[in-house]
Amino acid sequence: MELKTYKIADIGTVVGGGTPSTTEPSFWGGNIPWISPKDLAGYHNVYISHGENYITEKGLNKSGSKLLPKNTLLFSSRAPIGYLAIASNPICTNQGFKSIICNEDIVTSLFLYYYIKQNLEHFKLFGTGATFPEISATSLSKIKITIPSIFFQQKIASILFAYDNLIENNTKRILLLKQMAENLYKEWFIRFRFPGHKADRLVASKLGKLPSSFRVANMGSLFDFYIGGGWGNDDMSDDYPVEASVIRGADFPNVSRYDVSSCPKRYHKISNYKSRQLVDGDIVMEISGGTSEQPVGRTILVTQEMIDRFKDGKVICASFCKLIRLNKAAVSPYFFYYWMQYLYDTRIIDRFQLQSTGIINFKFEAFLRKGLVMLPPMEIMQQFDNYIIPIFKEINALATQNEILATQRDLLLPRLMSGKLKVTK
Repeated sequence: MELKTYKIADIGTVVGGGTPSTTEPSFWGGNIPWISPKDLAGYHNVYISHGENYITEKGLNKSGSKLLPKNTLLFSSRAPIGYLAIASNPICTNQGFKSIICNEDIVTSLFLYYYIKQNLEHFKLFGTGATFPEISATSLSKIKITIPSIFFQQKIASILFAYDNLIENNTKRILLLKQMAENLYKEWFIRFRFPGHKADRLVASKLGKLPSSFRVANMGSLFDFYIGGGWGNDDMSDDYPVEASVIRGADFPNVSRYDVSSCPKRYHKISNYKSRQLVDGDIVMEISGGTSEQPVGRTILVTQEMIDRFKDGKVICASFCKLIRLNKAAVSPYFFYYWMQYLYDTRIIDRFQLQSTGIINFKFEAFLRKGLVMLPPMEIMQQFDNYIIPIFKEINALATQNEILATQRDLLLPRLMSGKLKVTK
């Protein structure tokens, strides 16, 4: 397999991005996908069609952004360096990207995606800046890469993409399962079409009209125990001897899909770890660091299957979170988790938000005193669990498959790229 060395400038065009003025409404809400590094945080698919925001033609023309063609390789050049995805349609980005429009006669975007992924630490060396390192278009253009012919690029990329395609399909199934569980909750506890609902009449309550068999409980009355999270130390020492993973608010989207790969491993004091070790049925709640777009109050449900995904089953929540241990004789953790999701999605929980110095915190003590929970009879919650628990187990099984596939792909990646694993015609 013959290899040739090129500069990035020789195999494509490096293009920056820009942001239209956020104070001009006519620039936003159009039909042009606009990507920021935030859209790629926790994003594991190879291709991307859009992010959270869209801009108008006017916004595009009034910003430094460019409309990038399909198959452009998006490469985040700061905060952080190295998020990667391929545009599956015309797209534009903010200034946090230096994207590469490939000369497909020399390199395919899919091969370059895997090449940079394999050599990302080398690419990061070209970043400058003490606080937030950034790779300039000039620096990126000068980086040298050594690649095979188009034929071998296509063969190598197709092998690797087969793994990513399976991972993406499993991820879609996970999202469908999550939606199934949410729909069941809404059917039973929002529309009140639970088993036996016809024998129940609606009566007035503090939360509006509820089935007569339901009751309203104070939030704090359902908690057996709660404590703030911890962060530990970077390095092991006599004072910090316990290695355990930490779930941060930023990890919630991934962890809810049983993907724990983003959770850092830290070292903790024995007493801090013992008092904060997560167990089956715990709720982790984010209580600090929110924004107006993403308020605090998000939650995840901890299950034994989730715990088992962490090294030695050791995991705590981070300092900006709260560990909540429920009285399981009074409430099902699965039901409570979806009740908290309901409060968050409807923004009912916003009454407990407290904003100061641009950061939103959560008034947890007020939440304990004034927060309310709708409680169905325990037998109804148990029937709900009987449907929901198998869904959570299936999500974990799919996440386990994804972990195995990703491991196999990552083992193949350097061997294919280096030529140690031969690809023949």
